[in-house]
Amino acid sequence: MNQDSMEQGETITLPDGRKLGYLIVGEGKPVFYFHGFPTSRLDLLLIQKVTVSKGLQMIGVDRPGFGLSTFAPNRKVSDFAADISFLANHLGVDRFALLGVSGGGHYVITCAALLKERVTRAVVISGASLPIDTKGMFRLNKWGFRLGTIPILREWLAKQQMKTILTMAKDPDAFIKSKSGRRMLKNFPEDLAKLFLNPEFRDKLCRTSAEFYRQGSDSIKAMIQEGKFMKKGWEVDLSQIPSGLVYIWHGTADTNVPVSNAYKNAKAIPGAHLEIFEGGGHTIIFDNIEKLGEILSS
Repeated sequence: MNQDSMEQGETITLPDGRKLGYLIVGEGKPVFYFHGFPTSRLDLLLIQKVTVSKGLQMIGVDRPGFGLSTFAPNRKVSDFAADISFLANHLGVDRFALLGVSGGGHYVITCAALLKERVTRAVVISGASLPIDTKGMFRLNKWGFRLGTIPILREWLAKQQMKTILTMAKDPDAFIKSKSGRRMLKNFPEDLAKLFLNPEFRDKLCRTSAEFYRQGSDSIKAMIQEGKFMKKGWEVDLSQIPSGLVYIWHGTADTNVPVSNAYKNAKAIPGAHLEIFEGGGHTIIFDNIEKLGEILSS
């Protein structure tokens, strides 16, 4: 499969008529991947080397309103479990692992509760508790969550973020040298700013972030919707998750999603395997790909 076709991915039609977009990378044990915020199924391009050494088939799924997946105006976090179950049946997959990073983490936990008979492992990296704990979050993110409750302002903020990301994606090198790019890097957490200086990483991150906004105004609506979800509590009973099913990784220096969120999740989920990375930021996944592969393939 060439790069263009790999990045395009595929869609299926769900029972309610919506399209669900997904991308498959690698062969072997199936792992459904839930992307961050704001990214897409193309996150797999950043972590695809885990598929080769550990014999994994990674299936990145776009949530409604992002990438190739149709926006669903009245959905809930728990509705995504039905989408994943339908996709798994379509692909002929009976049992599977789950992996979610950042904004995809609470979807992993929700699916672990609702699809527990089918889930073999559920790994949450740098994920949020619900509602998200913003104490210790870096300034721009914290203000985004605070101001996101104001109707007119939240639309403006979301559109500004989309404009910035799409401008950056057109010419990442030029953007990073611009005044806006330098200001953005200055406001980035240190670990992400360091990775962003790597041209290959920057190019792939720009592509997956731009794909998040593929549907324009519907992606803006979906972005606001996701922000609302993260301010609400859990829709499922976490105590019903089988003991030992969930693995939680988090860095102590994470200012995108503070480490307090990991402790809250671990306390609420039976037998959760909590691993705290001292000094680690929001990007700990990239320094621990081999270890992640071992957990997912076991």
